[in-house]
Amino acid sequence: MSGNWWDILPREAYSKLEKVETSQPWYSVYKIQDWLYCIYEDGQYDEAVMYLVIGEKEAVVIDGGTGIGRLDMLVEELTDKPYYLVLTHTHNDHIGGCKHFNDIALCDSPQGWESAAKGLGKEKMYEIIQPGYVWKDYPEGFNPEKYYTPPYTVTRWLKDGDIIDLGGRKLEVLYTPGHSNDHVCLLDREARYLFTGDIYYTGGVTSYLPWGNHDQFIDSCRRLVDLAPHYDWLMSAHNEPNVEMEQMKAMYEAAVAIKEGTATDYKESRSVSVNYDLKVRRYQFERFSLTVRDPL
Repeated sequence: MSGNWWDILPREAYSKLEKVETSQPWYSVYKIQDWLYCIYEDGQYDEAVMYLVIGEKEAVVIDGGTGIGRLDMLVEELTDKPYYLVLTHTHNDHIGGCKHFNDIALCDSPQGWESAAKGLGKEKMYEIIQPGYVWKDYPEGFNPEKYYTPPYTVTRWLKDGDIIDLGGRKLEVLYTPGHSNDHVCLLDREARYLFTGDIYYTGGVTSYLPWGNHDQFIDSCRRLVDLAPHYDWLMSAHNEPNVEMEQMKAMYEAAVAIKEGTATDYKESRSVSVNYDLKVRRYQFERFSLTVRDPL
């Protein structure tokens, strides 16, 4: 593979959206609706995508990103409503911003309890800023030598079926383990958006990480496919928003094909991190890849 990962940026999906200028160039911000903003960390390899959902009474930020920028201060440029942070799960590229929020909602689960109690140390967070993973200039005030995620206080523990009522805007909590033990998706039935977290995005999805489980991943995908009559767009947590809803079925079918041994386009490798060293298989499909433990 030649060239840099950022050479493909900006992704085509963003050409169709209204870009919003802010005081924080670390983030690229796009307005999707008057009440819905996409906040995109296109300067870092994971290309984390967060969403600001604004109701009549309050607002929520879906996911905290890397924490390299000041997500909380950005949100205050976009809305004057009181707001809080909702995490789809607790991997390092989603909880980096937790240190800047006092009001945080998270799935009530063992992985969530552990993450909130311990945070993540410098070694794990360094994986986000290792050489070749960042191409934008760091924002003023960010010190890579002191980059870690401290323990954080969860003020709202979420359960399957909970309704986040922002006033005129409701998000239904769907417990969807598989990518992680504490993973949730959020469904806006009225606006017909499914906020997918890391269950689906156009990129390298996984079910092999610690607390992940491929069988649970299949079950969660099946559940989301069954809910397809209630959404038109997948609002994913990486790379790009507004993905066609049919891609959820494609992800489910891919996960099943891997389980049944009928998927054949894969590469074997080792995935090494601070807390694991695993043999994995990366299966390539048309719009995404899905990496699993080898053997499952």
